[in-house]
Amino acid sequence: MNAELESARDDLAYMRALVGGTGRMQRTIGEAFFWAGLLYGVQCILHWLQTQHVVPDEGLIALAIVIVPTVLFIGVLTMIIIKDRKAAPAGAAARALGSVFQGAGLANLAMAFVFGYGAQAFDAPGLWLYHPVVVCMFQGVAWYVAFNVQRHAWLGFVAAGWFATTITLGVLMANTGAFVLVLAIALLLLMTIPGWIIWRGALKA
Repeated sequence: MNAELESARDDLAYMRALVGGTGRMQRTIGEAFFWAGLLYGVQCILHWLQTQHVVPDEGLIALAIVIVPTVLFIGVLTMIIIKDRKAAPAGAAARALGSVFQGAGLANLAMAFVFGYGAQAFDAPGLWLYHPVVVCMFQGVAWYVAFNVQRHAWLGFVAAGWFATTITLGVLMANTGAFVLVLAIALLLLMTIPGWIIWRGALKA
């Protein structure tokens, strides 16, 4: 009987090790999302202020608004990768969930090229506005998968928020000011705050 109990405990420990290890993944994703949402959320607010003629839309200030957030995010992301390089490998479930968000990021990069090329080739700058819409859609998909894996209700609300943002941006395509303002709010509420929750939760755990 004792041998069977020990075997059962060993099997349970193995299964936990197989699907576990989500702390590192959650910390990495949470930290990356926090900084991405904050930097690009502020960038979109500044773009909105440009549409209101409060901030210059030409010159060095306008150029800095476009470039600085990406430069800062690349620096932050590099630090995160270096910091996590020596961490213990995650379990199967952690790797699968992390791959969903990584895949969404890669898909966003691919679509950035598609929309950027199309906007230039057809001389249609407005085509570029569809890229944030696609980004929000991929975010909705990734958070929906996270909700199904972890079964936390708040993850479902985040996914629903991204899908609602996708539809709203599609409707506001002709109103640039409202478009970038909604995008800024979505980044701050649906990326920065969830990223902070996941990041701090993983550190406390």
